[in-house]
Amino acid sequence: MRVFLAVFLPLFVFAKVDKSKLINCYEIFEQKRAELEAEVEKIEEQRQAFIALKDASMNILKKKEQKVNQKLKEVNDTLNKIEQIKKQNEALVKKYKQILEEIRNANTSKLVQSYAKMRAGNAAKILQDMDMNTSLDILSKLSPKVLSKIFSKMDATKAAVLTERLKSYTPKDK
Repeated sequence: MRVFLAVFLPLFVFAKVDKSKLINCYEIFEQKRAELEAEVEKIEEQRQAFIALKDASMNILKKKEQKVNQKLKEVNDTLNKIEQIKKQNEALVKKYKQILEEIRNANTSKLVQSYAKMRAGNAAKILQDMDMNTSLDILSKLSPKVLSKIFSKMDATKAAVLTERLKSYTPKDK
């Protein structure tokens, strides 16, 4: 029996140790499992919060993108209107320049007609004392017949200078 006890006693003791260790392992496993489940639950909550935050951020970004696109459209519409107004203004400026040119031509025409109707001596005296460019402008528009009469009544030196300049003169209204 001693032998029996000597052989089997350590087995029982060992079995008792194993059972306690097994119980301890199950407890540790259950504890770890509970911790892991809590951690998984926490991670799932964080994932749900992240998804909600991501969705909210995407909605905000979409709204801001829509606002930016709307503002961009408004700016482009305004630029198009400005471009149209600019073209209209350029057309008006061109038209008014043309009208102004016609008025100048009409005034110059009247002035030229006045000098053409004047006596040659009076016209010669006025034109030789006038600014060179103005004299040339008027003289360039007179008929050759009237021009020759005016030059014949003018100081010879002044008539020669005006004649030389008149050859290469381009009127300012053309």
